Amino acid sequence: MDRILVVDDQPEVCALVEERLSDEEHSVTSVADAERALALLAAHPGDFGLVILDLDFGPGRMTGIEFLERLRGDDPDLPVIVLTGKGTIPSTVQCMKLGVLDVLEKDTYLEENLSASVGKVSALRRVIEENRALRDQCRTLRQEAEYHRRRMERDYRIVGHSEAMRSVLEQVRRVGPLPRPVLVRGERGTGKELVAHAIHQAGPRARGPFVTVNCAALPEGLLETEMFGQEANAFHNAPFKVGRFDLADKGTLLLDEIGNMSPEFQQKVLRVIEYQTFERVGGTEPVTVDVRVVAATNADIEQAMAEGRFREDLYDRLAFETIGLPPLRERPEDVEPLACFFIERFAEEVAGIEAKQIAPQALECLRGYAYPGNVRELKSIVERAMIYAPGDMIGVEHLPAEVAGGGPQAAASLPGRLSVFEREQVRAALEAADWNRRRAAEALGVSPDAMGRLCRKHRLRRPTKEPQ
Repeated sequence: MDRILVVDDQPEVCALVEERLSDEEHSVTSVADAERALALLAAHPGDFGLVILDLDFGPGRMTGIEFLERLRGDDPDLPVIVLTGKGTIPSTVQCMKLGVLDVLEKDTYLEENLSASVGKVSALRRVIEENRALRDQCRTLRQEAEYHRRRMERDYRIVGHSEAMRSVLEQVRRVGPLPRPVLVRGERGTGKELVAHAIHQAGPRARGPFVTVNCAALPEGLLETEMFGQEANAFHNAPFKVGRFDLADKGTLLLDEIGNMSPEFQQKVLRVIEYQTFERVGGTEPVTVDVRVVAATNADIEQAMAEGRFREDLYDRLAFETIGLPPLRERPEDVEPLACFFIERFAEEVAGIEAKQIAPQALECLRGYAYPGNVRELKSIVERAMIYAPGDMIGVEHLPAEVAGGGPQAAASLPGRLSVFEREQVRAALEAADWNRRRAAEALGVSPDAMGRLCRKHRLRRPTKEPQ
């Protein structure tokens, strides 16, 4: 406890109180009248944690009640214990109204009663301090939660008003409340994780966790630990680890790039999706969870199933609803709002970078580009252009060469027309060969290596098929 101030005009009482409380390791200061007590409290605000107060200081002096009235105007929370030699019921009631914690009589039991009362005040102060700390912690947590909520709203915001994206968002709205898996398909950079999060937010699990795991980023041994966790000492000196299925309990788990799992591991994932139970690595007890799974892939699942690399039963379980994301080249009307969104966000995130406008010619180039990396590539292009543009306008000269050469003027030039013709011939050969590069190369009379270079040059790849 902080210092204790004793206010009493009887020296023997002050000595008794000071001796008793000093033995209990309290720091005690005594004064003989209420006026000096108020002056001391005003001179040392916050230094005293308790006042022990007499009510009667003799004729012509400030009474204890008057002291309390003055004190409550300056410090309404300072604890006070009253000592009285001739207390009455009205004075006791008045003391309680002024926030006094205890009223003790100056009798033979004063020392014991005072120790008990000071002990209660100490306990009460500890509770108050703990509650204050908890309130501060809750306030901090609420602020952090609000910050992360706003950041997630920004980071997971889906931008686009094309018919294709409106159709996707309608599917999200329809499937969000259903407690079933969803398979999100699309080329790299189309925003599959954003759609998965939108599905999470559209359902009853929105207040639960949204957890992601990139199945292509880890070897299978580590992937099993990431997915299911591990018990302590599962192998030598192994720590206990909580898996992603555990972390996603009562929420949503996104299995990104699920097409990269081995068929053996796919069987384990299928079992968890079906029965919502699993065992941690090194464990023997089943762990039960309540997780909604959303899977995402840019792989050709149909071909993978035909080749035995993807289990048909897992596909059947995941494809309760399939959402296909259109590539950016098929929705050029979304390029401008996306570019503006990335400009504003980059300006918010990076100090010294201010938002810029896009010149009409540059915007035409952006709309005419094929975007093999889709929305993610557009974001990178816009951010680089903001760094390179010295003024407040992004022009054609600030765009990468492959983008600046993709506008209407470049397409009208002879090299542009030849490039378009070459691309269409290669695409036609690939489509006729069911996207088998070797057969397409034979049809065009070029080597397989040359066909590979042509596909990379024109960013041609097998389109994602929608399951029937």
